[in-house]
Amino acid sequence: MITQPREHRTAKGAARVDALTEMAVDMFLDQGYEAVSLDMLIARAGGSRRNIYSHFGGKEGLFLAAIRSMSEAQAAPLKSLQIPFSDNPAEALFMFGKALLERVLQPRTLALHRLMIAEASRFPELAKTIWRSGHEQAAHILAEWVSHQQKAGVLRKGHAPQLLARQFVDLAVADAQLCAQIGVPESAYRDVALKAAVETFLHGQATDARAYNAHGKKK
Repeated sequence: MITQPREHRTAKGAARVDALTEMAVDMFLDQGYEAVSLDMLIARAGGSRRNIYSHFGGKEGLFLAAIRSMSEAQAAPLKSLQIPFSDNPAEALFMFGKALLERVLQPRTLALHRLMIAEASRFPELAKTIWRSGHEQAAHILAEWVSHQQKAGVLRKGHAPQLLARQFVDLAVADAQLCAQIGVPESAYRDVALKAAVETFLHGQATDARAYNAHGKKK
């Protein structure tokens, strides 16, 4: 059974635990769960096995606390994403997709995504937490816009806004994210691919998809 981190009695003790957690985030993201030992963590961040077991219940508890902390940090900038309720849905989607890609393709975000995939079978709930803080958070923001556009008659009704939002996030992000993970250059045509994603989405969901081209301008 994993114990929860305990309250720290002193400011010095709290700072030491914070430093250990931050170092754990860096090492787990860089090397994965199995490759990082408590001795390696202690050598880099200080402290002792006794402190780790006291505060986190061991390596697994420290890993869970560290990655949850990183997930919260990832969610914060995504929560600031906005999509304008303008008269031009293609332009709004393109701007949203571009801002999302800037966040998703950050090195630490990519590392967290790799860790989610690698450790999903061992820590399924943690993998879900990472997914919710990233992909699902972005889809939640977009779903509000989709709902508004459906009510306004711009997008077709019949499918749940959250489902459509997830599908657009997949269209906008999946290829660029995979290329970044495996080191395949794609930045030269990233905007072109995003415009194609916008056009594909609108041709499927806009009530008059022919009224918009991939550049977000009415024909």
